[in-house]
Amino acid sequence: MRVYVSSDIEGVAGVVNAEHQNPGAGIEYQRARRLMTEEVNAAARAAFDAGASAVVVNDAHGPNTNVLIEDLDERVQLITGRPKALHMVHGIDEGFDAALFLGYHARPGTAEAILDHAYLGSVVDTLRLGEREQGEFSLNAMAAGVFGVPVVMASGDDKLAAEVAELLPATEVAVVKWAASRTAARTLTPATARVTIASAVTRALRSLPAACLLRPPEPPVTLEVRFVRTSQADHAALLPGSERLDGRTVRYVGDDYLEVFRACRALLLLGSSAA
Repeated sequence: MRVYVSSDIEGVAGVVNAEHQNPGAGIEYQRARRLMTEEVNAAARAAFDAGASAVVVNDAHGPNTNVLIEDLDERVQLITGRPKALHMVHGIDEGFDAALFLGYHARPGTAEAILDHAYLGSVVDTLRLGEREQGEFSLNAMAAGVFGVPVVMASGDDKLAAEVAELLPATEVAVVKWAASRTAARTLTPATARVTIASAVTRALRSLPAACLLRPPEPPVTLEVRFVRTSQADHAALLPGSERLDGRTVRYVGDDYLEVFRACRALLLLGSSAA
């Protein structure tokens, strides 16, 4: 059994504000990346104990160089650095039986969710596929679904858990904190969070339910990105094949989900280049 891990930071126990997620923030970020690394270790060790022959971890937050490789379980392989073609799920196409999404957070606009956003919080207001608003969990899970990889377990706050339950009710969720506002929570201690994560991984890998597979929509696939500022939409609309809908919204339509998934990343990076 080969297990894939996509690891973010906002859903890690104890992480509640921008200082924890920002590599330039100093000591608080350094604490957060250590906490992130140990939650990855807890999941990986549980996966190996459950019979995994390989665990590959993709560092999926910000600069993608957060996980402390020197502190990882020596059996783990790490995907680190950027850019990566499939971004938060890069490598998912290499033949895996299950995926774990660790440290994830709710989609943008979720009330009281810890650090809710989608990919680039200063750029994205909302992301839609068709009529449905999307977040990192759903978009990444659909990319995994293209390759037949079920997302059998996730960890994060209670708002992330509610989002996962809407999309994939059979997916195990380790709730490690309960949001009080966007930057405050009641949280488990790191040690207890790791036990909670390991237990959820064990349960998930014991059954590997097919119901945890999230299929993308049938083509044509329509993505709409509403940006925070009109200048960001100005830049994003330079992407060939895109269509400007209004001052802050750009649409992209494709015949293949992975094309649209990668176009989404391109739109956001173009938008982030706006002054």
